Amino acid sequence: AEYFAGPGKPNPTRTTIEVTALPTPIAIELKVVAAVG
Repeated sequence: AEYFAGPGKPNPTRTTIEVTALPTPIAIELKVVAAVG
């Protein structure tokens, strides 16, 4: 989160998805940093 600190910078987001196609339902957390420009 420190990479996004400062005024006018977007806050980081966290998304959790549910996977039901596997034998045991699990949650996967993706951590991604993207730069535009």
